[in-house]
Amino acid sequence: MLTAACGKQEGSQGSMSDTLKKKAEDAQTASSDVKDNDEASPAEPEETKEADEQPAEPEEVKQEILTEAECRAKIELLRGTQPVHPTEARTLSDMAKLVAFSKVLNEQGAIFSKMDNYTRAILRSQIIDEIMWGESVFYEAIPVESSEGRYEADSLIKVDDAEGLFKDIYGEEDFTPAEYEHVEDGYILLSFGDGEPWHTIEHMQFFEDENYFLTSGPAFYEDNGGCVSFVGYEDILFMKNPDSRYGVTLLYGRYRDDKIKVSYVETSSELPEAKGKTYSGMNLVDGDYSTVWAEGVSGTGTGETITLHLDSEQPVYGVQICNGYTADYDLFTKNGKLTDVKVEFGSEKAMAGSLEEGYAYEGYSPEDLAYTNLSRIELDEPVVTDTITIIITGAAAGEKYDDTCVSEIRVY
Repeated sequence: MLTAACGKQEGSQGSMSDTLKKKAEDAQTASSDVKDNDEASPAEPEETKEADEQPAEPEEVKQEILTEAECRAKIELLRGTQPVHPTEARTLSDMAKLVAFSKVLNEQGAIFSKMDNYTRAILRSQIIDEIMWGESVFYEAIPVESSEGRYEADSLIKVDDAEGLFKDIYGEEDFTPAEYEHVEDGYILLSFGDGEPWHTIEHMQFFEDENYFLTSGPAFYEDNGGCVSFVGYEDILFMKNPDSRYGVTLLYGRYRDDKIKVSYVETSSELPEAKGKTYSGMNLVDGDYSTVWAEGVSGTGTGETITLHLDSEQPVYGVQICNGYTADYDLFTKNGKLTDVKVEFGSEKAMAGSLEEGYAYEGYSPEDLAYTNLSRIELDEPVVTDTITIIITGAAAGEKYDDTCVSEIRVY
């Protein structure tokens, strides 16, 4: 039975104290009877006394309670170990994806069972979605009934069933319906609308010690329009919990905004400075969507290269490219953009791919143009490197110029 937000387990004691009390009373009565008949009966052999004595049951060993600070420290310890491939990988992965999709985490981090009720309600809503649809381990975890016109709802689930599931997944101890959670006659009433933007976690790695699991991987924001942007690394700490139907319970989660630093950028060519504007490779890593690198050769720049030199060797999953001259709509449409690239991650791994077509509208800000023109080129597994080279294998000219422009590149 999970009794604490971050890691305490307690076995059911039942009526153990009553049992021990009864045994003590019986032993005392037996001792009194022996004394009353001491003269008539011979002393009981020592061996028989020892055989009749019942050893006290050992107390359950309780798992140490973790504070938020201790959860963060545990995450760092686990990240310093070698990744594992646990048999629980499917369950851990589905739980981490559920958390990401619900968008309940931030960089401050939180113990799931101690989040405010509104935030927990968002997580509960996603759990219910997983029960209803999809292929996760939560699908059909508890019965879902048709409303059949009894209530103003599409479907129903029993509160008792839901409470048990919420407890198993994230340690809910006191289910109290939030403002938009409708409960009536012992049922949670379910109605469904249009989807909202979500987060995903990809390329998950698993870490483990005696009492905990950790999942960690890059997370991305997605919307129904197909736009995707990197938001950081999602770390989810789980407690091993034999009382949960899944064998684990969500403990603590956070986003980690660890930026991979680029020391300098080397390019095969660039446009010369003009009207106070520069087009150097360092514009690709300045965090400013109004500045760009532009290749400086005749044509659209097929074959030109961008080489990112990182500040140290480190694990790299991929690159996110902000394509085109995103300073404003006019510059975006007049200048060229990448269509295809090959990315070399050090000397061991390379990946070729096409960039998203993207789109732009008049009046879009640099941030809007950047968001709608992001593409990722990534590996299935991270590689340790300090050098990434991007080779232009395809580009499209703009309405006025054939200079191929790139606004930003982020390594993750």
